[in-house]
Amino acid sequence: MTAEATWRDLLAANHEDWVASIPKLREQLADAGVVFGGRHLCNHLRPKFLSTEESANLTAVSEAVMSGIMAAKDRLLADPNLMSMLGLTEIEREMVSHDPGYSHIAPCVRLDSFITDHGVQFVELNGECPAGPAFGDQLADVFFAHPLSQAFAERFEVEYVRTLPPLLETLLSCYREYGGSHKPTIAIVDYDFVPTAVEFQLCADYFEAEGYPTLVCDPRELEYDGEKITAKGRKIDLIYKRVLMSEFIEKYEEVKNLYLAYRDRNVCVVNPFRSKLVHKKAIFAILTSDCRDEWLPRELAEKIDLAVPWTRNVKEGKTKFEGREIDLTGYVADNREQFVLKPNDDYGGKGIYLGWELDDSAWKSALAVALAGDYVVQTRLHMIPEHFPAMEDNLSDQSLYVDLDPYMYLGKMRGALARLGAGSLCNVSSGGGQVPLLIVGKSR
Repeated sequence: MTAEATWRDLLAANHEDWVASIPKLREQLADAGVVFGGRHLCNHLRPKFLSTEESANLTAVSEAVMSGIMAAKDRLLADPNLMSMLGLTEIEREMVSHDPGYSHIAPCVRLDSFITDHGVQFVELNGECPAGPAFGDQLADVFFAHPLSQAFAERFEVEYVRTLPPLLETLLSCYREYGGSHKPTIAIVDYDFVPTAVEFQLCADYFEAEGYPTLVCDPRELEYDGEKITAKGRKIDLIYKRVLMSEFIEKYEEVKNLYLAYRDRNVCVVNPFRSKLVHKKAIFAILTSDCRDEWLPRELAEKIDLAVPWTRNVKEGKTKFEGREIDLTGYVADNREQFVLKPNDDYGGKGIYLGWELDDSAWKSALAVALAGDYVVQTRLHMIPEHFPAMEDNLSDQSLYVDLDPYMYLGKMRGALARLGAGSLCNVSSGGGQVPLLIVGKSR
């Protein structure tokens, strides 16, 4: 019997008891900080299951994609024409030009994927400051103490891969390569008004418990005297940067001390500002570009083609699609059901146009917006829904799509985030929920 079928049977056997347990479970999750913008982050009483074979495949595929991204990064830094595809602004170009003091361009990232009838497909990379590792670990601790989870664990060998320990290991690895020789004081830095603020304290609590002094602060609180950077009267050695570069630039005059200390190599910052190079959605246009044969090994390109949808910058001109040359904008305009338009540098599902959900007129208007702005176009994914029992509906099944997002630390997969959504956008900012990811082994 499959993991899903076993969970369903256990749920049905004591349905009334499990429904009665929901208020306590939700209270425990809220007490553990598993909330986003004041609302419950987990709304379904079932993990996302991966078999050990599926987990191994996800690891292999995600690490192959990251290898391609790192190859693209090396080429980007050497090729101005390729760099231009990223759409960097003048100030972004200045910020990414500085070496952070360690070799990896994006030590802590998250690949975002969907499960399709062709396997896992990665649609973008959160290369600046991926959220969720603390939420995931807290969610798992509460969720797997629930009696239903305990009953399931009596039927199968199960494993949850924690994501906070490798995060801290990665921060410290970068700090040591940077030249840090003593136990660092860590600052977790982002604006105090963002909906992920509760997670920063969860991270800080974990870092502190592991013996590393940590504070959470707004970048506007940082002070810099040309030699050391401080916050709340404490010298900072290592900054876990959660503030997005675009939002940082918006308030540059108020927050520039962070950048100046980074530029002067007077503090270790992870991820570095240079990670913007791989955060832009156009990095996938580079990975699938017509010119990639010049720098991407064929074997790696073949693996990427199985896991990354065809992506292009939205602009006038010719390109290749499914082995033939097309006029990009004309073809996209005439075949809206095959494509999605995305801002090159935004998050939370903002500004995305799904061709199959628009009529011809609305799609052409969306394409005009994309041409006038900074957008990419990707081929549509045909996602496979799964059924999850909804806490808000007495555990009735809902058909939902799973957004499966591996955390990549120094290029290696170390756990993953599982988000749910009723539509094609599963991100938390757009209202999607989260469930723990459980790796299921042999039946007992």
